[in-house]
Amino acid sequence: MLRVFSLRRVAAVLALSSLGLATPAAALNLFSPQQDVEIGRRAAADAERRLRIVRDPVAEGYVNAVVQRLAAVAPGPRFAYRARIVDSPEINAFALPGGYVYVNRGLLGAVRSEDELAGVLAHEISHVAERHGTSQASKAYGAQLGVGLLGQILGGRNNRLSAAEQIVGGLGLNALFLKFSRNAESEADHVGAATMARAGYNPLAMASFFDLLAAQQRSNPGAVSRFFSDHPAPANRAAAIRAEAARLSAGRRAPVGGLQMVQARLGGQAQRASGRTARLGTSRSRLGF
Repeated sequence: MLRVFSLRRVAAVLALSSLGLATPAAALNLFSPQQDVEIGRRAAADAERRLRIVRDPVAEGYVNAVVQRLAAVAPGPRFAYRARIVDSPEINAFALPGGYVYVNRGLLGAVRSEDELAGVLAHEISHVAERHGTSQASKAYGAQLGVGLLGQILGGRNNRLSAAEQIVGGLGLNALFLKFSRNAESEADHVGAATMARAGYNPLAMASFFDLLAAQQRSNPGAVSRFFSDHPAPANRAAAIRAEAARLSAGRRAPVGGLQMVQARLGGQAQRASGRTARLGTSRSRLGF
């Protein structure tokens, strides 16, 4: 069921959004953390029907070990985070509400250290922890319904369908995949850097990953085109992260270890998959994240 909010507060936030005024990234959220999990579960099932998922328990186990180390110190609800590897050469990653994290094979091949990988994962985990996806969907859902119908739902007069069923069946699911606002991206950078430091990773590695992206954009723009369609340009973000990292202090911990082995395994899988695709003449569909 939807939580009961002040209709006046909802209307005020929607009005601010329509005027383009700055509001906190998760200022409005009509959904409970439990509904984040249900919405994410349904969205993940849909995503995995359309994405090619790498079936390598060693590689997936390594990525999940890094995710769990970060999740243990992440803020917000105690979601059961888990990661999957997408068989795509593009440098990208995304996360769904409730703790569903996806990392492209191309990104795993591009990072130069476990700290850089942790920077990407910490950023995506922070979107989940701060509940940016369902906050974004709440605003889209409320704007579509209008305050009158929204009031009926909040008042419990339209609860034959759960909120999760309504959002997955309508505009809200699409809203989960819209480009996050700059405010949300900055918040994920800020929270992610702090999460890295608490987990024993160097938050400066998040900035060095943005430097890598900038270099890739100059030399091989096709490899990062999807990332830049989903995320703001890295230049100012790298500077902001460096400033944030200077204020953070945390003890370093030994890495989980195994990145180079995973990169070698995924490189071999990529070659085999490419050969199968060429022989069969098949094409792959992808989600537009």
